[in-house]
Amino acid sequence: MTFLRRYLGVRHRILVWTLVLVGGGTLVIQRVDVQGAVRDVAPDLATYAGLPTQAAILVVVWLFGVVLFRRGERLSWKRLRTKSPFSAQREDRRRPPLQNEYKRKTVTAEVIGRGFVRQQGVRVETLLDGLSKPLALELQYVGSGGREEGIRTGNDALDDQFVLTVEAGSNLREVFDPEVQSALMDISIPGTLRVTNERVVYDVPFTRVRPEELGAVARAVATMAARLERLARKGHR
Repeated sequence: MTFLRRYLGVRHRILVWTLVLVGGGTLVIQRVDVQGAVRDVAPDLATYAGLPTQAAILVVVWLFGVVLFRRGERLSWKRLRTKSPFSAQREDRRRPPLQNEYKRKTVTAEVIGRGFVRQQGVRVETLLDGLSKPLALELQYVGSGGREEGIRTGNDALDDQFVLTVEAGSNLREVFDPEVQSALMDISIPGTLRVTNERVVYDVPFTRVRPEELGAVARAVATMAARLERLARKGHR
């Protein structure tokens, strides 16, 4: 199911719909005498059943499908909003950014573009306060096999689930305390956690996120942020 969510987002569904409709419509127009069939049933309408009319009908059907796909995306986002503790930041958009508070940190979730061809994704984010030293680390969710690639955190299960890379920062074992490790282990959705001295971000590569998945990611983001700020106040960061 995760595979379908990841690779059959609205853009890819629209692309498949377009290819099917163009291919199928072209095949029908070439092999079926639509105008002749209409003439047999309603001779007075045969004049209007030519190629321009057939092409116009295909366009209308295509637009109808696109509208349904996009409406499905909006309804999915609305269900995510109503079934999770998140609330809309504002009501002036069809898929408004959502927000909630965990561990006294405001966590936001919003749909982001990832290029013209790639699927849209969801970014879960919270800002950091009080971190002045350079910090740049990344945790990529792989599900299993991460120990063979990334830096070790000391938790075999966590190292197996995520691939950790560090560009700047130190005292990583202090960052990954048991609470942070537990929160990260609750994540079950593909994505990448990025941490700098300004923010903690988790990018999901698709938009069909379930409420429990969003909640787990938001808690992990907030837990990581709270831990980093505690360390900064103690002078460790």
